[in-house]
Amino acid sequence: MSEQYINKEGTAVINVARYLMTTYVNERLKTIDFLSEEFCVSVGFIQKALTTLESTGAVKLRKQGRNGTFIEYLNYKLLVKYAGFGHVVCAMPLPYTKHYEGIASGLKQQLGQLPLYFSHMRGANSRAECLQKGTYDIAIMSKLAAMTLGSDMKVVMELGRQSYSFEHRLIYRSGEFDSIRKVGVDPSSPDQKILTEKVFSHHDIEIVEINYNNCLMYLKSGQIDAVIWLPEVFDMKENGLSEYSLDHFPECHLASEAVMVVNKTSPHITVLLDRMLDNTQLLRHQQQVIIGEITPSY
Repeated sequence: MSEQYINKEGTAVINVARYLMTTYVNERLKTIDFLSEEFCVSVGFIQKALTTLESTGAVKLRKQGRNGTFIEYLNYKLLVKYAGFGHVVCAMPLPYTKHYEGIASGLKQQLGQLPLYFSHMRGANSRAECLQKGTYDIAIMSKLAAMTLGSDMKVVMELGRQSYSFEHRLIYRSGEFDSIRKVGVDPSSPDQKILTEKVFSHHDIEIVEINYNNCLMYLKSGQIDAVIWLPEVFDMKENGLSEYSLDHFPECHLASEAVMVVNKTSPHITVLLDRMLDNTQLLRHQQQVIIGEITPSY
């Protein structure tokens, strides 16, 4: 609900909860007067907000006389609730690889105490658009795709090479490499578009717009001759397909790196991820999903 429809006491609770989400345990609390001026509500409403948050267990404060008041304990799950966020939604790729399932499962493991939900969407452009509109709070995409975003988007975490996928390959019908003329590109995928432009920069080809989920159908039907995609998605040998390595292109490695992106107008989400996510633990969980040691749960 928009804050313009919430009374001043409710607005104070929301703003103070959002402020506390940006703090650390043992950090000194800003003064009541400072918070009153910053949030444009009375000192009394700020005091009531802190009392409410303390009474619910969202925060525990420790007064130290002239030295000020310090934060002794923070409950992020409750702070998210009182900050006015009924849920946190992460836009993910469609879960057709273990890499994507591993990220989702790892996020759920670490952020399970929050009301975290996933929206699985085809194409980084679609995920970025929803993030920009405020429909979602977090988006997962490749580092290459994130480099195409506007200045209102911010990368808050990089997971490293092959955290998003194995390296992309040029996939074509076996024995027909020299006769590639029509190449499929999904307009919603910056990775596919950029890599295709790099690979065929000096070749006369026809770009055919496709839905990348139907790559195999397009290849087998002859509607396209090749596509840059992930060989692990389907059985190459069974479908009479071959692959060509793109490892010599730096963009190929960038396309394999997963990043988390947020809207710059939502600094509380950035802080929340910084406080609650362990990069190393997330990657370890993902790897265990990939090799089959953990059944993904998200």
